[in-house]
Amino acid sequence: MPSSAPRHPADKNAVVVSGPDTDLTAEELHRWSNRLARMLLGMGATAGAPIAIAIDSPVEAAVAERAITKVRGIPQPIENGVLPAGAVLGITHRARRTSLTDEVRWLILDEPATLRRYLVGSDSTITVADRSA
Repeated sequence: MPSSAPRHPADKNAVVVSGPDTDLTAEELHRWSNRLARMLLGMGATAGAPIAIAIDSPVEAAVAERAITKVRGIPQPIENGVLPAGAVLGITHRARRTSLTDEVRWLILDEPATLRRYLVGSDSTITVADRSA
């Protein structure tokens, strides 16, 4: 899991996250994480809540981490299959989901319904009003 990408890099076109198949610029990370943050808010994500991350892709993990911080949640990677204490939401893929607990509500990134919602969701900046809606 990456630590955190730069918050406000000087060049929005600078690559801030790299993976085996793709790179993300600062602007792309911002837009992608806004879409995911809106989905988390729709699932009931709240400030201060730990949100589990069970994602192998470094690019998708960085997007998830940034989205969680945008909703003021606490990104918590799944380590050794152990769910973070207090987590009620999590982000993963279908391949990992079968080995994970049912104790949290999982956002499964590669489910067709999730992909559709993600692709049509707004990528505008998350506001205080968004977080309190």
